[in-house]
Amino acid sequence: MENRAKTMRRLFRKFVTSKQGTAAIEFAIIVPALTVIVVTLADVATIATGMGEMETAARAAIQYAMNGGTDMTVATTQGLNAWDNEPSDGALSAEASCTCSGSAADCETPCSDNSVPEEFVTVTASATMGGSIIRRTENFTEKVRVR
Repeated sequence: MENRAKTMRRLFRKFVTSKQGTAAIEFAIIVPALTVIVVTLADVATIATGMGEMETAARAAIQYAMNGGTDMTVATTQGLNAWDNEPSDGALSAEASCTCSGSAADCETPCSDNSVPEEFVTVTASATMGGSIIRRTENFTEKVRVR
């Protein structure tokens, strides 16, 4: 029994001090971690690119309104046409609203002090972006005064 214990200790010591196979074990541990990092970075890049494209679309709709356009259907179409690589669930809407002294008002009726109502255009875009590991629903809203 004692001889067997010595043999086991000697084998254990030999196993612990052996350098053979160390690189393979380290490689087997590192590769999955590096794979997750690379795929995750690709997803983050996809989200960042998608957000930039969504903001470009919203700003195209805003630009239409700032250049004097009043038809919000056309503003929406302009924005959607400018949205490169629009996700399948991508949505964009444009709304015009007016205020008199900070309160909601009709855009066609002068304010009580006979001033012209302040007109605002709000464009909202949303989409789900990402890749195989990270997926996020992103929203972007831009509001500008056009009159």
